[in-house]
Amino acid sequence: MPHLRNPMNPRPVIAVHLTQEALRVITDELRTADRSRETGGILLGHHVHNTVTVQHAGTPGPEAVQTPTYFLRDLAHAQTLADHAYAQDHSVWIGEWHTHPTSRPVPSSRDAATYHQLLIDPELAFHSFIAVILGSRGPHWDITAWTCHNNTIAQVSVHGLPPQPRYW
Repeated sequence: MPHLRNPMNPRPVIAVHLTQEALRVITDELRTADRSRETGGILLGHHVHNTVTVQHAGTPGPEAVQTPTYFLRDLAHAQTLADHAYAQDHSVWIGEWHTHPTSRPVPSSRDAATYHQLLIDPELAFHSFIAVILGSRGPHWDITAWTCHNNTIAQVSVHGLPPQPRYW
């Protein structure tokens, strides 16, 4: 799977920066998605020093599995986005974003198990994995970012959000 393999920087991640393009894709998906089911997509970008910059965010794709408590991306759709992003600016797969429509924006035990499986897959070659989770709070969403490394998941700061966002 070219461009879904990630030779990520070994330095610890302390911040995630979302570009305006990535934010637009996420907010467009939030605006049109069924709020009763999880939605999400892949994150592509670069890990420089201790910051991950998300250049591109994906949508779920037509074959995604979406339930009130589970999301699984459409792999073919994700691969197409990854190929396009790599050709555009050498962005690579750095993580995923998804919603928790009925709970807080904290990794669930299922999320943690998924991240662990991705981290131990030698073909993917992740050093760290970034998770951006949005939890529903009335008409708004709370957003958090997490870095997954070895057997730990730690919350990190999110940069690039507008001061008065419409969906946060």
